[in-house]
Amino acid sequence: MRELIDAVKVGDVDQVETLLSGGVDVNARDSEGSTALIAASETGHVEIVKKLLVTGSDVNGNDIDGWVPLMGAAASGNQEILQVLLDAGADVNAATNFGLTALMTAAGSGHVSIVQTLLERGANIRAKDHNTWTALVWANSEGHKDVVELLKQMRDQDN
Repeated sequence: MRELIDAVKVGDVDQVETLLSGGVDVNARDSEGSTALIAASETGHVEIVKKLLVTGSDVNGNDIDGWVPLMGAAASGNQEILQVLLDAGADVNAATNFGLTALMTAAGSGHVSIVQTLLERGANIRAKDHNTWTALVWANSEGHKDVVELLKQMRDQDN
């Protein structure tokens, strides 16, 4: 499994294909519970994300902290991977063990277009993590004014 995750992280498409065709378990986990799909989503390798999904990778497979591939795409600001994961059935409101969602991750990272996409796809703007922080609080705490304005506008439309 480590070999697949290592190949994914460096974007070695040929090695990933070789391992997948050799029957490696696409949903196997490393010592932290991470999967190849989480690694591909975080590192921005869209072609590998697509290959992993086609070969049966669990789009909602989480690590030991509850982190899922969608959160990796949201944190990195990768719109294309985010769309691929959502289209493959990623749970837009999945939460970590701490209550963090992809929307909070994108908001805290200042990714306006990712926040917009997640909201359009049904992300819960009122979700709170275990500190009772919403995406709006995350964006504000990190000084992302554009995201704060978008979230306020969407929250007000929701009332």
